[in-house]
Amino acid sequence: MSVRAVHHTSRVEKAVAELRRLIGDGEWPVGTKLPGEVELSRLLGVGRSTSREAVRALIADGQLRAQHGSGTYVVSATPVSEFDRTLRRSGVADVYEVRVALEVEAGRLAALRRTPDDIAALRAALAARDAASTGPELAEADVELHRLVVRAAHNPVLDEVFTTFLGALRATAASVIADDRRSPDQDDRTADAHRALVQAIVDGDPDAAVAATRQNLDPTLAILYETAPDPQTPANHPFGGST
Repeated sequence: MSVRAVHHTSRVEKAVAELRRLIGDGEWPVGTKLPGEVELSRLLGVGRSTSREAVRALIADGQLRAQHGSGTYVVSATPVSEFDRTLRRSGVADVYEVRVALEVEAGRLAALRRTPDDIAALRAALAARDAASTGPELAEADVELHRLVVRAAHNPVLDEVFTTFLGALRATAASVIADDRRSPDQDDRTADAHRALVQAIVDGDPDAAVAATRQNLDPTLAILYETAPDPQTPANHPFGGST
């Protein structure tokens, strides 16, 4: 029988654990640029090679991203799952296709299962989306409305899948809203489609909810296909680079 000796935790592992603690506790929230190598080594009380290896470990786990010529940034509060890695390697059109599949069924189920609390939450979210002006504010309000549609479907598995999908959805929403190929008329039609979706759910009309979801998502998907006509060719990456 071969038994390997148990070693003390290495300095690299301790540095990794401390970096994860700082990120997980919100000391360095998502979007934060890490201190430079010298300063980071000083803060962690380790040598530069140790801090460098710790940073590489978190980059491999998807919590950090190194941007050439800029620095290293926090991109996730927790280690990234293999599913998230797949999303990060995928193009906007790929992600959007899955969004359509999830949300068409979510809208249909929400129209059948919504509660008075769901209706109140959806109306409030729709009002917030209508009031949003800036790109980031509109993207976040858009995601929140669709999250509530999924919640109103009252399917815990669908809700869990969609929650896992939220990071990619936020990235694609921001990318799509910033796309200069979208005309003001299209933005108006999209706003109308959101109102129609909420109304269909309020009315308990699943067919109308499906139609409104398609009216909302299909035109954007068509634009994305123009960028990546070959399904095997990813569109512009929503995360700004692979991990």
